[in-house]
Amino acid sequence: MRELIKKTVDTPWKAFGEIAMFLFKISAFVSFVIIKKVQLGQGHKFYGLPKILRHRGSVIEIGDNFENRNRWDSNPLGINHPTIFCTWLKGAKILIGDDVGISGGSIVASKRIEIGDGTLIGANCTIIDTDFHPITSKARRYGQEAIKSNPVKIGKNVFIGMDTTMLKGVIIPDDTVIPAGSTVVASKNGGYRLR
Repeated sequence: MRELIKKTVDTPWKAFGEIAMFLFKISAFVSFVIIKKVQLGQGHKFYGLPKILRHRGSVIEIGDNFENRNRWDSNPLGINHPTIFCTWLKGAKILIGDDVGISGGSIVASKRIEIGDGTLIGANCTIIDTDFHPITSKARRYGQEAIKSNPVKIGKNVFIGMDTTMLKGVIIPDDTVIPAGSTVVASKNGGYRLR
C-alpha cells in the first residue's frame, strides 16, 4: 500500500490515467463488441476510446491483454489522435495477437494486416496495406481500378518506434526493432527495407 501511495504522489498523472482507463472499460466493451462487432479478447486496457471504422463484410480481431492509448496525455510522447482501426473493403481483416500495445496512429486494411503477439507499436504510427488511389495521374482522383494493395504481416515481439509509416506488402520478422520515424516499404525478396 505504501508503494502505491508513493507512486501516486510521485506521478499523479499515472494514477488518474489508470482510473480513467477503468472507467472506459465498459464503454470500450460496448463500443467494440456490441456496436462495432469487433472480436475482443480478455484483459484489455483502453486509455480513451479509439475510432473503429469497420466494413460490414470485414473482420477485426484483437487478442488478450491488449493495451491501447488514445488520449493525448496517456503517453508521454503525446498522441496526435486516437487510434483508428479501419477495414476499408469487404473481406478485409485486421488481426491483432495477444499482449500487443498501440499508442495512437492508424491501422487501415483493404486486404489483411496481421500483428503478432507481444508487439509494441509506438506513438502515432501508420500501418496500411493499400495505396488508396491509382498511381496514374488521370485516374488518381476518381479511379477505383488498379489500386495496389498487399497484405502486411508483423511478427511476434516486434518493436515499432514512434512516427513510423509502414506501407503495403511489408513482412516484418519476429523480434525486429524498427527505428522511430522510419518509412518501411516492401522489399523485392518479400521482407522489408527502411527509407
